Amino acid sequence: MTRSLWRAAACAGALATAMATGPAAAQAGEGLEGEWKARLTVKSGRQFDGQLQLQATGGTWRVQLQNPGDPCIGIPTPVQWQRLDSGAYELHFQGSKALTGCRDNIITFQQLEAGTLRGRSDAGVEIVLTRR
Repeated sequence: MTRSLWRAAACAGALATAMATGPAAAQAGEGLEGEWKARLTVKSGRQFDGQLQLQATGGTWRVQLQNPGDPCIGIPTPVQWQRLDSGAYELHFQGSKALTGCRDNIITFQQLEAGTLRGRSDAGVEIVLTRR
């Protein structure tokens, strides 16, 4: 996989330590707290797995791949999340807080059905989150 695809996978999630933003995210009924498995699909069709654990005050996300040529891939990355007025969820993956030089990425996730969310990074990586 090329470096740009590796970086896209990382940015699609640079996925890791999650911290809720503001009181709106911590309100009862917001529904993101818990463990999630993730499936990342890059433009070529290749798929990668990840996991996301969220609580009202923080959590952890990690992609199940690493690339020696790109230290931003596969490391725990802080995430902030909030529920939008539309009912969708916005996750802000903060790669720059995980490691200097890594890129931040904001992805909006729509609920497909109970316990399943789908979003797409600006690099075109689709991420499907499924509650465990």
